[in-house]
Amino acid sequence: MNLNNFHQYVSPKIYTRGEEYYDHDMIDNIGQDQPDTWTAEVSGSSLYSVEIKLESDEIVSWNCNCPYDYGDICKHVVAVLLYIKNNKDRHPAPAKIPHSPQQEQLTEILKLTNHKELTAFLSQYADTHPDFYQALSSSLHPQKKRKAPVDYEKAIQKCFHVKNAYDMPDYPYKGKAIFYKLNGYIENAKSLLKLNCKEEALTILLCIVKKAEDNYEKYEDYDDELGSVCREVWRTIVEMIESGLPDNLLKILMDEINRMIEEALKNNPNASRTHSLVISKIEFLKSAHKKEEVEKVMTNYLHIPAIREIKLTELLSTKQYPQALALLDEGISLAEKQGLSGIVSDWKDQKLSVYQLTDNREKVIELAEDLFVNGRERMKYYHILKTVIPSGQWATYLDDFLLKSGKQKTGGIGGHVFAQIYIKEACWDRLMDYVEKNIRLGIYCSLEEYESHLRSRYPARMLAFYRSQIMDYAAKNMGRDYYKYIADVLKTMKEYPGGTEMVNSLVAHFKSIYPNRRMMIEELEK
Repeated sequence: MNLNNFHQYVSPKIYTRGEEYYDHDMIDNIGQDQPDTWTAEVSGSSLYSVEIKLESDEIVSWNCNCPYDYGDICKHVVAVLLYIKNNKDRHPAPAKIPHSPQQEQLTEILKLTNHKELTAFLSQYADTHPDFYQALSSSLHPQKKRKAPVDYEKAIQKCFHVKNAYDMPDYPYKGKAIFYKLNGYIENAKSLLKLNCKEEALTILLCIVKKAEDNYEKYEDYDDELGSVCREVWRTIVEMIESGLPDNLLKILMDEINRMIEEALKNNPNASRTHSLVISKIEFLKSAHKKEEVEKVMTNYLHIPAIREIKLTELLSTKQYPQALALLDEGISLAEKQGLSGIVSDWKDQKLSVYQLTDNREKVIELAEDLFVNGRERMKYYHILKTVIPSGQWATYLDDFLLKSGKQKTGGIGGHVFAQIYIKEACWDRLMDYVEKNIRLGIYCSLEEYESHLRSRYPARMLAFYRSQIMDYAAKNMGRDYYKYIADVLKTMKEYPGGTEMVNSLVAHFKSIYPNRRMMIEELEK
């Protein structure tokens, strides 16, 4: 089997998948470690290592650490063989250096030794042999072995060259290939940090964020793979700062963050990623104990609700309530000018919490009434009002308040809110009135939450309601699903006192006026 005919020894399905991996540029770090021994990494649902040995074009052996066990050659090996076949001339073989018998024997031993075993041996031996440690460090430390700086921007951009990988039929995890490649660079940065190579580590981390931002829209990060990578980068940078980042590197970091923020504000000022960049900058400055700079950033970006929230939390934690209220009033005014009703409600809710903390009963009532009409969680404000209105005044207050609230249409209060209050207050006559005036039976309508309260209290009115509604419903709707619903309602009616007689009368009525609705008759006879 050789590079020109190996396709004959592979199943067509595996060969096609291997071609797709090759065509989608999912092969990295490929080269010859020794003459005719090729190694590579292939991205898939994980990152897999491949080793292939050749004699000229003859394939001597191959190995991949993927879990494929349905045949001899997996798609990752196929992809690497295709790469070698088409690019062999671009990778000159390393020169063969004559080895002593001892070196040759050591080479064979190393072939049979896995990475963990070798690392463990080197660590233990270096720990007890200072001269060996010095030689190893001098030879392999990244600051000493690197002759030229790495172009990380170019290298990390290459991680995104799998741009069409999402179309691959056997590629279920969108962004996994990118994730594994970028995560490898993050791990490299962490190793560099442990070796005190902070500048190079920071360069890698900032390049990852920059390229992730550049490519984010293109890749539509449905599975949040890029988001996960960026969060890990930010966590690592915070750890760098907390361990002691020199001022010159902190300046590089801040300059890059400022550039990204300005670009984000220009392109999409209201995007959540724009806001998260500002929050990241604040976190970095806090980690560096730059209190004055933190205050400046928050002042500059108070128009962003998330930043105002951070400032508000700080003020409340130190019980600076007047300043907190002023901050909230400013936020409400700004949101009202921008037509952001949801943000207005959020700030008013925060303001209500401050008044509760300061026992300002009058303001609590005022804001709770406002938010009941215009806020999101109306029942929350009903409960707040009930705690601050004296019990002896509550019944009269509630009558007046519900009447007034029902007339305010701007908040779009749904009748179900009033119904929930009737249940809480045990106002059963009002709940029955509400059902009769507002509920219309249908497939997507349920009376369950009300019926349990009304069945035993108003059986005759409930039966009359059902009768009127189901007759109207039958007149307006045709089809098997509608007829099944009519039958279900009739079953419910039979459970009421006197319900069986009424249902029998209705069934006879429907059969007499709808004799041609065969499916209706079938459902009624069931």
